[in-house]
Amino acid sequence: ILVVRWSVFVVGPAGSGKSEMERTLSKAQNLNGEKSTINYLNPKGVDRNELYGYMHPATREWKDGLISQIFRDLANCETVKHEWIVLDGDIDAEWIESMNTVMDDNKM
Repeated sequence: ILVVRWSVFVVGPAGSGKSEMERTLSKAQNLNGEKSTINYLNPKGVDRNELYGYMHPATREWKDGLISQIFRDLANCETVKHEWIVLDGDIDAEWIESMNTVMDDNKM
């Protein structure tokens, strides 16, 4: 599925094995010579501007949020083939809808 999609969302109740699955797949990729990294973030631990970034109203300068900074860092990394961003925590309608909009794109 990652051949045709930029992202995959794995959701489920606590204790269902999501974290173990992601760690196992990352280890398998590393053992196969395809370096992978994992970035953990709890989106409910910060507000929307801190998560996605915002335009400063007075200066009109863009201020990166945590997600945009992680995306920028991963985009500039040429040594890692697989990048994981784990949004760990309860799903909130506000941040998941925004994230779905950001990641809703087929690979060209």
